[in-house]
Amino acid sequence: MPAFSVHSLSTVSGTIHHITASVAVSATDDESLKTRAGELARELKLPLVTAAEADFDLLLVVTPERLELRDNRDPRLGPVWVDFSHFDLRPYSPHLSRRQPLARALGKKAQSVVDATAGYCQDALLFALMGYRTTAMERSPLVMALARDGLRRLAARAGIALEKRLHLIEGDARLLLTSLKPAPEVIYLDPMFPPKRKKSAAVKKEMRLLRELVGDDLDARDLLEISRRVALDRVVVKRPDDASPLAPDPSMSIAGKLVRYDVYLTRR
Repeated sequence: MPAFSVHSLSTVSGTIHHITASVAVSATDDESLKTRAGELARELKLPLVTAAEADFDLLLVVTPERLELRDNRDPRLGPVWVDFSHFDLRPYSPHLSRRQPLARALGKKAQSVVDATAGYCQDALLFALMGYRTTAMERSPLVMALARDGLRRLAARAGIALEKRLHLIEGDARLLLTSLKPAPEVIYLDPMFPPKRKKSAAVKKEMRLLRELVGDDLDARDLLEISRRVALDRVVVKRPDDASPLAPDPSMSIAGKLVRYDVYLTRR
């Protein structure tokens, strides 16, 4: 959806499995920013370095405007940051409409949704702004840090209290879902899409960088099975329009322009 962008990086969700790149936290030359960078480094358990001395593959950089992820190995990619500045906040805008395929997949009566593979919180933010009580789970601390920064800037710009609509939890959804009280009506999954055969060279580089951070969601089927045991009404799985279902028995599928939503009913 055009309202959301992760600059120079495709939008997908996932988790850290095996990070092969070395990562550190840095800041631009400002003492207050360096203090924030130090706090972030402690929170993420990453080294704190200056940009000049940095000998790391990736840098999470605190700047006056935002939190950026930079690739020291290939500066041509440019920095990565989460940007919701063009998000259309009007209640009846097309991407917040309850008539769109995503909202229809969630069901007419649902009030609570858990996005168990939240990534940069694009869809979780949509759910919250559509009026659902939304919980977003993401097990990559780096991805969650970038998402929190993007949401913070959106809330400040728009003057909205997102924390009243959207609850963020960092951790592995396979472990977190079974402990939720009350159990969610709907669980939404957006696992890493399988790579397409035809991609531009630039996109391939960006996807390689992202997969270094979030892995390939090799446990997506396990997460789906756990979700089906937990959700009170349904599990919704976002898939490319040309990919097979994550599990072979969806109750229904709702097609969008480039993706489809496989719905697994669990009503009990």
